[in-house]
Amino acid sequence: MYEKQLKQRTEECKAALQRGSHIQIYDTFCEIHTPTHSLPVKPVLGTANFTPNESPEDHLKEAMGKVITSGQGQTSTDHDRSVSTSDDQGQSSLHQQQSGAKVGNAVTTYKLLPRTKVVDQWESPCDIGSICPTTDGHEWTNSTKTLTLLDRKGKVIQNVNHNDWINDISLSPTTHTLWACDSDNNIMEMVSGRQTHRFSTKEEPACICITASSHVIVGMPKHISKFTTDGKMVCDSKATGIVCTPYRISECPVTHNVAVAVAKKHIVVMNNDFKKLFLYRGEITRLNQPITHTRSRPFNPCGVVYDSVGNLIIGDYNNYRVLLVSGGGEFLRVIHTDTDYVWAVSIDREDVLWVVFGSALMGNTVKLLQYRNV
Repeated sequence: MYEKQLKQRTEECKAALQRGSHIQIYDTFCEIHTPTHSLPVKPVLGTANFTPNESPEDHLKEAMGKVITSGQGQTSTDHDRSVSTSDDQGQSSLHQQQSGAKVGNAVTTYKLLPRTKVVDQWESPCDIGSICPTTDGHEWTNSTKTLTLLDRKGKVIQNVNHNDWINDISLSPTTHTLWACDSDNNIMEMVSGRQTHRFSTKEEPACICITASSHVIVGMPKHISKFTTDGKMVCDSKATGIVCTPYRISECPVTHNVAVAVAKKHIVVMNNDFKKLFLYRGEITRLNQPITHTRSRPFNPCGVVYDSVGNLIIGDYNNYRVLLVSGGGEFLRVIHTDTDYVWAVSIDREDVLWVVFGSALMGNTVKLLQYRNV
């Protein structure tokens, strides 16, 4: 505001110098130099007092979950954090992380809340090859030559049949229409409940991703290409030196980087010009130390999707688990470990993760996982 006033008065000063009288020039000069704003009052420095919490139990219970008081001879689990009391006032004298060890007398155990909650699970009425969310909380799935729309309980809302094998599907983040690619090199958009042909590719498309800028990214043997919606090529990964066999593609809603699941190998992340940023090869570490798991088969990313804050969610087919990785490629944690293979991953607008598990041949068990803000 002060800058605006000063600019206005400067213009008035110029006009007065050119056309004004001696009195007008004098008055204008005085107005410009008259202070209109005073400096803020100098703050008075003080000191803060801190009083330690004398009764932390209620806060611990609220933060960590149910309180379990165990007697002598009890053992704590891998996820229990124990507080041992040794005097009459109940002051905490020992904080320890237990793993199957004996706990002494009068031990209060705070059982950690689960970091991932299974919101729901059900058997799909159809096999699922890939899955993508709608804007109203439903999910489109594809199996062989059929597209199926399911609700959050697995009930079929709509079936759309197709002439050729559907390889992958993607929902446009701008128009909210469903796109698909098939084994006959067709790229299609669903309009009024029917698949409408948009363009064809020279090679069979394995996967598809519609971007926020309304481009169509198609994964084909040894490369990925970006097209306009009418099939004009914008760029190709071969031009940037990225040669890969893509299985699934996802665009970050925050940075618009592109993550590609390279079948049975790794995740490659690139910018929207297809310049490589980093590779993620399935490394699982904590505090710079590897975590040992009962399953340690080769990393096989069957699916990849970005969540609303730009983290990567990766389905590891071989190791039955779902991983959470930062947008910069840093491993964060294992979201879920199952007893079946991971077939596909998707995330809805509420950041609820939809994961398809199944046998080595096809997936049809769907679990809805709440992995954030639990």
